[in-house]
Amino acid sequence: MDQSQSQREIEIDLSKHERSRIQKVFFRLLKIAGICFGTFIACGVILWNWPTGFYTVATALGRLSSGVRLEEILVRGIATPTLDGGSSVSPDPLQPDRTPILFLHGWGTSKEAMMSEMRWFVSTRRVIAPDMPGFGANMLHADQPALDGAEYVKWIEDFRIAANLGRVDVVGESMGGALAAAYAAAYPDSVRRVVLQSAAGLQAPRVNAFMRDVAAGKNPLLIASSSDFDRVINLCFAKPPPIPTPFKTFLIDRSISNLHRQKEMVNTLQSFLLNGNAEILGSIRAPTLILYGTADQITDASLLNVYREGIRNSTGVLIEGAGHVIFYDAPKETFRAISSFLDSEQL
Repeated sequence: MDQSQSQREIEIDLSKHERSRIQKVFFRLLKIAGICFGTFIACGVILWNWPTGFYTVATALGRLSSGVRLEEILVRGIATPTLDGGSSVSPDPLQPDRTPILFLHGWGTSKEAMMSEMRWFVSTRRVIAPDMPGFGANMLHADQPALDGAEYVKWIEDFRIAANLGRVDVVGESMGGALAAAYAAAYPDSVRRVVLQSAAGLQAPRVNAFMRDVAAGKNPLLIASSSDFDRVINLCFAKPPPIPTPFKTFLIDRSISNLHRQKEMVNTLQSFLLNGNAEILGSIRAPTLILYGTADQITDASLLNVYREGIRNSTGVLIEGAGHVIFYDAPKETFRAISSFLDSEQL
């Protein structure tokens, strides 16, 4: 009996010891979790009140999710901030060679604006988007004059060569769309196919309120205050995206700091954006896809037929309910149209 009782006491002691050890481990893990959670909250508070840091972290996470990386490509002796990703060699053995896609952003935005589209093609193509001179992190230096349309077109060709892209497919949004068309006309051997999204560069048959403001000498896309920012966002999107306050603050501050140069750039580039492509459409040999949204408040959708009638080998798609930034307002429809066009066997 004494031996049996002693054995039970030993087992009870061991059980108590095991429970005590598990409790210690549990409370240690709970403490670590608390420290991690507190650190996370503290970092969030710091970033929320530090717009530059918030923007840096947010764009880094955006690059990670899009499968692209931040690079610098030397163009005319100046380091050009660029998003680059994917490969020119497809993992699909039936399509071993794929043309790189060059993305051209719109007025007042940057390479980051094109990340959501780059994500669509990064698994099978090399995708690349530069900050064009005067935009994003590629601000003009004091001794750099503003560029007109023809000079931007030459810069794009210099960038293509510097990035060792070879022949490219070009996807341009708004101002980038106008430049993509002009680039295809000026450098036909450099371009395989062209996608014009909400492209500027021509007079629209139907004049909207934005165009009337421009004709009256106003600059509706310049941002000098929070209310300007909100107005521009509502102009660009049929379904305005939620924008965190520090992200918005960073973009407003960057715009205000560059306001003088932005006004100079508007004056230099305005004639090209309004009607600079009127005489060159017949020179575009590359197959061209033209996309507009019916709710576009900036480049009216009536421009679709003007581009389509001017470019011989072109097709147009009008996306119902989409605003100026059609790939945000209607991502599924935009992706289907572009991927079908770029992957088509017929040229």
